[in-house]
Amino acid sequence: MFFYLLDRMSKLKKIYGSFANRGGIFLFLRSQLSSQMATLVDNSIALLLKKTLDIFKIKVIYLFSNGIKSYVFATVTGQICGGLFSCFMNYRWAFKTKDIKFRYILVKFFFVWLISVSLNTCFTFLLTERIKEMPWLIKLFGQVNSDDIFIVIKLVVAVIVGFSWNYLMYKHFVFKNISFKKKIIE
Repeated sequence: MFFYLLDRMSKLKKIYGSFANRGGIFLFLRSQLSSQMATLVDNSIALLLKKTLDIFKIKVIYLFSNGIKSYVFATVTGQICGGLFSCFMNYRWAFKTKDIKFRYILVKFFFVWLISVSLNTCFTFLLTERIKEMPWLIKLFGQVNSDDIFIVIKLVVAVIVGFSWNYLMYKHFVFKNISFKKKIIE
């Protein structure tokens, strides 16, 4: 029985090793897993912050006559926390870029992430405001509140931006050892 368990553990260790150390589809899967964990951090913080702001009726940063919508502020704050988590997870586990100093990764990550936050925030806002005003939704569910719909839209937008922008930029720019001096000379 003991040797059987050791054999099974050995096989599990080999499977984990092949998943943890290979590129290609395994790199993609590790990246997506770390992205999903970062999305969990992002959405948990966003939802908690949104509900907290709404409970205490706090208006965030007055712009013109209205405050910024609480879900927009919560989206940005969640993105910041999720982005930091994503950077560390991708650096240490998914892309395993030990040959590049973390500060260089952090600078490249910041620029890619800034565009990602902008895309996520803008599309979450635009789609939430647009969907809240759809007549067939109002007939079906009554007046749709941003509380009810923003988190679903935020998840859909995050998945689309994650596949189309984040992963490609992480793989080909952020976690790749690019010598800018050589590129400038060329």
